[in-house]
Amino acid sequence: MISEITKAQLLVLQVGRLKDAGKVEHQHISMAKRNNVWMALECARLSRDILGANGVADDYPIMRHMMNLESVKTYEGTHDVHALILGRAQTGIQVRKGWHNKTSQPEVD
Repeated sequence: MISEITKAQLLVLQVGRLKDAGKVEHQHISMAKRNNVWMALECARLSRDILGANGVADDYPIMRHMMNLESVKTYEGTHDVHALILGRAQTGIQVRKGWHNKTSQPEVD
């Protein structure tokens, strides 16, 4: 767990340095946000597993943290939206409006 936390901290440190140098771009911020929300969720899940049955009890704040992180991931669409931003940066393909419509395939320009 400490390795993942340290990697997340180093990623954010580098993005901060890029911002200070005036070189930060949208995909840098998206990568940091996407990675760090995922990493925090994984750490919370691992912590819950370590605590066993106590991991879901009110005595420990792990479940509260997990629910808050799940709401960030789900409600704000963090994971999917940032994946689209990173995909555009890698491929140059912009997904049009309507990508969230599950009945059809995403359209590309």
